[in-house]
Amino acid sequence: PEFLKLYKSSGSRDLASITFLGQPSVFFISLFFYPPEKGDFLALDLGGTNFRVLLVKVSDNGKQKVEMENQIYAIPEELMRGSGSELFDHIAECLANFLEKLGIKNQKLPLGFTFSFPCQQTKLDESILVSWTKGFKSHGVEGRDVVSLLRKAIKKRGDFDIDIVAVINDTVGTMMTCGYDDHHCEIGLIVGTGTNACYMEEMRHLELVEGDEGRMCVNMEWGAFGDDGTLDDLRTDFDREIDAGSLNPGKQLKNKHFVFEMIVSGFEHIHDLIKSCLSSSRFARRLHKMVRRLVPDCDVRFLRSEDGSGKGAAMVTAVAYRLATQHAERQRILDALRLSREQLLEVKRRMGEEINRGLAKESHDQATVKMLPTYVRSTPDGTEHGDFLALDLGGTNFRVLLVRVRGGKRRSVEMHNKIYAIPQEAMQGTGEELFDHIVHCIADFLEYMGMKGASLPLGFTFSFPCHQNKLDQGILLKWTKGFKATGCEGEDVVSLLKDAIHRREEFDLDVVAVVNDTVGTMMTCGYEDPLCEVGLIVGTGTNACYMEEMQNVELVEGDEGRMCVNMEWGAFGDHGELDDFSTEFDRAVDDCATNPGKQRYEKMISGMYLGEIVRNVLLEFTAKGLLFRGKLSERLKTRGIFETKFLSQIESDRLALRQVRSILQHLGLTSSTCDDSILVKEVCSVVARRAAQLCGAGLAAVVDKIRQNRNLSKLKITVGVDGTLYKLHPHFSSIMHETVRDLAPQCEVTFLQSEDGSGKGAALITAVACRIRDAGQR
Repeated sequence: PEFLKLYKSSGSRDLASITFLGQPSVFFISLFFYPPEKGDFLALDLGGTNFRVLLVKVSDNGKQKVEMENQIYAIPEELMRGSGSELFDHIAECLANFLEKLGIKNQKLPLGFTFSFPCQQTKLDESILVSWTKGFKSHGVEGRDVVSLLRKAIKKRGDFDIDIVAVINDTVGTMMTCGYDDHHCEIGLIVGTGTNACYMEEMRHLELVEGDEGRMCVNMEWGAFGDDGTLDDLRTDFDREIDAGSLNPGKQLKNKHFVFEMIVSGFEHIHDLIKSCLSSSRFARRLHKMVRRLVPDCDVRFLRSEDGSGKGAAMVTAVAYRLATQHAERQRILDALRLSREQLLEVKRRMGEEINRGLAKESHDQATVKMLPTYVRSTPDGTEHGDFLALDLGGTNFRVLLVRVRGGKRRSVEMHNKIYAIPQEAMQGTGEELFDHIVHCIADFLEYMGMKGASLPLGFTFSFPCHQNKLDQGILLKWTKGFKATGCEGEDVVSLLKDAIHRREEFDLDVVAVVNDTVGTMMTCGYEDPLCEVGLIVGTGTNACYMEEMQNVELVEGDEGRMCVNMEWGAFGDHGELDDFSTEFDRAVDDCATNPGKQRYEKMISGMYLGEIVRNVLLEFTAKGLLFRGKLSERLKTRGIFETKFLSQIESDRLALRQVRSILQHLGLTSSTCDDSILVKEVCSVVARRAAQLCGAGLAAVVDKIRQNRNLSKLKITVGVDGTLYKLHPHFSSIMHETVRDLAPQCEVTFLQSEDGSGKGAALITAVACRIRDAGQR
């Protein structure tokens, strides 16, 4: 860290050559060569007066094997100091000669280019030369991309073609070569004619590159360390004399210091030094001993590279080629879950069509979006007052609430509530058993509040699809959310509740209103904001409601005023409206659901299903060897094991990849890697984004319908929202808002988050109904 700090503060950051190992969007490479790389790869190794062209054959017949053929070509001194175009023409000519000699000139093979000079990289197959070293002075190359220059020279010839996949430094090549044999190798070191090092750095420390996840290989170009005077107190007169007589005085001082130090250690000539570095163990022993003395807490092993530069370039190319292929396959799969603006506009249009079908008497029965009248005709006006009971039933738990509404200038809503569980046997038994249990809980609550025997107006939030002919009636169309109680579908739930109250014979209640949780949300937010005329739930399930013009609600007589319509939009798509946007993963989720073919829109949006969509994508990736090294855990095969809350946790900006891996380990994926975590996070992001966009497209259809109803060029409206997915997912709400703005630009939509919408809303609807009823009686 101190060395890195010195290096960064030395003002030489422009010399830093950052080598991307992998796709630019990932910025990460696993040095564990899995699945085993295989194939034929070309490599160019340019770093001195000679350069090599290599054919590297990597095979995997149960045991990885690397075979190489190579040819050394000289670079005449006039080309080293002449024009860059002539230099690269010469390299292309030598490459053509090599391919022809091996009889592979007609094959387009991937190539890795070892270019051992200081370069700035922004991607794996691009490298801008910062400055020539090692005696090269070819003009017209510094500041340009050497890969483009080589491609241009090859294209000018026109007699062969290659795919230049990667350009690397010889130090990186050394690390990659040794990494093929030892998966713990994460540092490369060159000590020869010159010296340099590279290592795998955490992305969060690389300020020159966007992203903070995973690791990236950094080519240090540490030979320039000391050029700003950092090493002046260590330099000797001999070092200064060598520097003054060099081609680049004042530059690469660390290289020169190394050279002199080794000379005074017993070597009389540079030739002897280089020869010794390659064959003698004296330098190596001293280096190893010094490293271990300076970092005693690190268990450092040294592995000598055999033919590191050329083989390493081929190995980087092999890895990059494999990663590029895998990346393309992963993106191909994920692209099916990505929706274009045109597709979202089409979803909006089809939702608009279904809204109109649901409102029309003639087509209502065939419509998937049922547009059920709620008989809620007005939002709160602030004069409501009194004590009201509310029931909130929509899942395995339900609540009983006492809501005290105070009107006037100091209007307020005070609530007391108690949560009760609904046993599985009541959910799936008879209707009588279910409603007897509910009434038992109401009696317990009244006793708990010291109101035993009290008779109060009651609002019933009943979050299941119902047909209403009046406010205090709800005919259950079908159970959802795991409920199966017999004798309820087709019946009025208010009557079922009243019958259960009479059977108990302890108290009586005035059931004034039965409402959906979405309507309750709208009413709760409407109490705070009079512009709130839309309610939206995005949680375990999803639904919406809004205030529709009475003249459009053909199921109810009368053309005056407005009525809240419960859309039951979760069923949108049940007649195939979403088939061309549906994927194999959606179909897998639908096939295994308790209601196959039903609630198709909800299954693409809501919290009950998103985790299961992600799990199916992960299964596909793993089966194709694109994730978890192709090894599937038994737990991940378990339906429902990947909970939607994991999406929110994994996408949290505050969550480090280490914590993502702990979630994966909980799923039995104990050997998952850092890049596995990155990919899982991407899958979660794509699935959640699509859900938010689909929800936004539906909502855009609703607000545009309201605008058109009122013949407005611009609509200002508030949407009351509730639901755990909307509230807890770190990005869902912002993506949904952005989609609505984009698809309904003539609507200025404000989103107001509901606090305790369902229960409070039911009480407020009851309060409004009592106000209207009392006014009618006067």
